[in-house]
Amino acid sequence: MHRYAFLALLSCLLVLSGGLVGQDTKPKEEAKKDAKKDDPPAKAKGKLPANWAKLGLSDSQVQDIYKTQNKYNDEIDKLEAKVKELKTNRDKDMKAVLTADQKKRLEEILTGKDK
Repeated sequence: MHRYAFLALLSCLLVLSGGLVGQDTKPKEEAKKDAKKDDPPAKAKGKLPANWAKLGLSDSQVQDIYKTQNKYNDEIDKLEAKVKELKTNRDKDMKAVLTADQKKRLEEILTGKDK
């Protein structure tokens, strides 16, 4: 008898709690707007150069450093990609000077199959 009462109680709790899950009184867009109003401005992320953390920088100084890093990092990434492209083209042009036998020998040397 106690088992049936326990099962009935458990079933009632399960049925009654099912309506509470996922109830949202605000539309999602309104909830996002409210969250944005309450949130502080997004902080810039980055990494301080070696030993700069020992300088006693204020939060605003750290944020300014991160913003400066982010500003230049985009341009540096573009230039590094250009350098990589130029090195690839340079190597291709240098290999074009070699004879077929020299290219084969170079490949053997680079792969460790050198005799």
